[in-house]
Amino acid sequence: MRPKLRKGWTRWWSALHCLVMVRCKSSRFRAAFGFGLCGLVLLPIARVAADGDQNSAANFIEFESVADGRCQILSEGGKLRLLHNRHGERAVAYRLIRVFGQGHRQGQVVGTAPAGGEPVPLGCTRVDGRPQDWALERATFSP
Repeated sequence: MRPKLRKGWTRWWSALHCLVMVRCKSSRFRAAFGFGLCGLVLLPIARVAADGDQNSAANFIEFESVADGRCQILSEGGKLRLLHNRHGERAVAYRLIRVFGQGHRQGQVVGTAPAGGEPVPLGCTRVDGRPQDWALERATFSP
């Protein structure tokens, strides 16, 4: 009697369960099945390693606030917010979230920071007396 396969993830788990329960004396089947299981186990590990490589790009991104006459005129106490890529050889593509006032997310900033620490101006830290800042959402090395 053949088991009924279900939809979604349970379908895959049912199929896997059926493969495990089949008693087969063929060494080829067991070898293929073993390699398949190794692939299922190693796939998430490889994915974590790839994510770790992308997260390492975020370690090279730094923010700095510097005194700027235009920002001071715009709002008292305002400074110019700069982004730096501290990696010496590779550019970093980034996505930032602009946070304005009491934590309201006002939009995204997407760009590429050149290698070597050249500053990328983002904007003023105060606008109309309210604070403004940028938070790093994602950073990856540019190809």
